[in-house]
Order: sequence, then C-alpha cells, then structure tokens
Amino acid sequence: MPAVNLKRVPVVLYGMVLLIILLGIVQQVFVDTVGIETPLKDLRHISLDEELNLGAWFSSMVMLCISGLTALIGVIERHSAKPQNWLYWMGLALGFLYMSVDENIAIHEVTIDPLRNAFDLSGALYFAWVLPAVVLVGALGLIYLRFLARLPRRFALLFVISGSIYLSGAIGFEMLGAVFAGSEGYDALGYKIFYILEESFELIGLTTFLSALLAYLGEVHGYAAITFQRTQNAGYMTMEK
Repeated sequence: MPAVNLKRVPVVLYGMVLLIILLGIVQQVFVDTVGIETPLKDLRHISLDEELNLGAWFSSMVMLCISGLTALIGVIERHSAKPQNWLYWMGLALGFLYMSVDENIAIHEVTIDPLRNAFDLSGALYFAWVLPAVVLVGALGLIYLRFLARLPRRFALLFVISGSIYLSGAIGFEMLGAVFAGSEGYDALGYKIFYILEESFELIGLTTFLSALLAYLGEVHGYAAITFQRTQNAGYMTMEK
C-alpha cells in the first residue's frame, strides 16, 4: 500500500516549479540568441509565454489539486464541530476548478479585444481582461474576510501570502507587461522580463497555497498521508491519520 507523506509533497512541487521557470528562461534566451530557424524551432512547449505548454499544464494540475483539496476540507468541516466555513471551502473548490479549465482553454482572453475596443483601453489595461478581474478579486476579498477571520492565524496568513504572490503575477506583472506589449510589441525586452516574472509568481503562489492546504489538512484535521490501495476489482485512495 504505497503512501504519500503530505509533508514531502511541497518539496517536489517547488522543485518542479524551479525547473519549469529555468526551462522558460532557457527558451527565451535560446530564441533571442539562436533564433527560430533551427530544427528545434522556438521550443514553444517550454515557453512561459505560450498556451498549451509545460507551465500551463502544471498550473492547471495544481489548480485541479487545490479544487479537490478545498472540496475535501469543505466536506470534512461540514461534519465537524465547527462547520461555519464549509461553504467558503466549496466556493474555493468551484473557483479553482474553473481556473483549471481556463488555464487550458484561455476563456478570459476572449474578453480582451471586446473590452479594449469598447473602452479604448491601452497602457496597463492593454490586456483588458484585468479590468473585470480586479473588480472580481476585490469583491471576493471582501466576501472572504469572515472566512479568513475564522481560520487559525498562521493559515490565514499563509493563504493571504500565497494569494498575494499569485495575484502579483496574474494581474500586477500582467499589467506591467501590457505597457510594453501595447507600446513596443511582444518583442520588447520589458515585456519579456515581465511575462517571466508573471508566470513565475503565478507558479510560486499556486504551489504555496497548495502546500498550505496540505499543512492545514495535517495540522488542523490530523491527516498525514494519502494511501493508495488496490482490491481485486478496483483501486482507491484513502486519507491516513
């Protein structure tokens, strides 16, 4: 019965994040120095600025894991002595499930041209999807204040830190990169620097949040490992205390 120690998972995840970021930097340096007229082309599958690549796949998988973990915590807490937060956990589960899908098919990008043209947006708002995103994040932040207040202080702080790291990349560096993309184009050095920072912060923020959730399961609910078991007809997974 193989078991996965929850405390060891973050080490593996951060190692994967570091590898993905380094590969993305190598890809950009390769394209800038060697060009794309080689058998390797532009190595787009390890780029940090393309869809359908290694980084997008990893982010989507982490979001899916976060969705599953927050749903699990919600179910556990609904049947606990303190069920007040279970609906908030389920809200997070649905939100991260949507984000996982969006990371693969880029639903948010459909809004860029209509919003940009409708409101004549440029500069930091050149990637116009950030406008409704900022409003949504602000509203959700207010809604989830009560959720954070009910959490153990250490985990409330970890969740806020991980969210801040992620949003610094997804919205903050996205807006800074947009300034260069809109005025100088996608080949501008400033844009390349900020898209690398954007994707790096997103990956680190997601991994930090997932790591915090695993710690929460262990410290608050006493789960230490995931055990994979197999019977004659099927396999199944259990949480081990």
